[in-house]
Amino acid sequence: MVMTGSDQIPMKLQRHLSAPLHRQLGAVLSRHIRTGRFRPGERIPSEREICDTYGISRTTVRQTIGVLVAAGLLVRVPAKGTFVARPKIDQDLTRVVRFSEAVSAAGYKPSTRLLGIHTLPAPAAAAQALGLPPGEPLVVVSMLSLGDGAPLAFYRIHLPPETGDPTARALLAAEAEGRVTFGLVLEHVHRVSGLEPARVVQTYEAAPASEEIARHLGVAEGAAIVASARTVLTASGAPITHDDAYYRGDRYRFTIRRAYSL
Repeated sequence: MVMTGSDQIPMKLQRHLSAPLHRQLGAVLSRHIRTGRFRPGERIPSEREICDTYGISRTTVRQTIGVLVAAGLLVRVPAKGTFVARPKIDQDLTRVVRFSEAVSAAGYKPSTRLLGIHTLPAPAAAAQALGLPPGEPLVVVSMLSLGDGAPLAFYRIHLPPETGDPTARALLAAEAEGRVTFGLVLEHVHRVSGLEPARVVQTYEAAPASEEIARHLGVAEGAAIVASARTVLTASGAPITHDDAYYRGDRYRFTIRRAYSL
């Protein structure tokens, strides 16, 4: 039977055991999550319901829930309750994976929103990656990727004008038709320039969310995110695009598999 948030938890705590009550309760809730009795995205019973069921204090319940939130099993939503956390998106770093593929594999419905296209002076990092003088005009595309309508990643893509201008027009047309995707950028750059993406140089680092990034991702300013800088190159090493990506730290996990030898 799949339980809803209003159902009581049909298990008892053993007061005669040496294990503290909050650990016993944590084991019960964790078991329900692992076995699917509490499904991802589902609200668990309220603190008061759990207190009434077990005859324990709200302090004990809050301590238990706090531990499970810190472990990533539960999430608190103000004014709504506590919910089972959705699984993280596990992105494989051993190959280039499309956003839609990674998000769909985690059970989310992927979508992408075009936030804006501007011609701006090249920041130092983008200029260096693209082999251009600092301050050189670049076409900058801002995009937001979502899963089930919730923000997951924010992208800022830098393109030289010769490929950026026609790509911008193609993206605006695709947005009007509801078919814009992150991958469409490289596809159109290849179409207009003939440049073939062959390899990627990409870095990842932990960072606090700035006010702008927090607003786009729907997190608190200063929240933990993963910041990435990526340059796409041809087989000969010629740069094609440079982009900055910002991933929600509570929704993403990155995995790399390597051979090990003694």
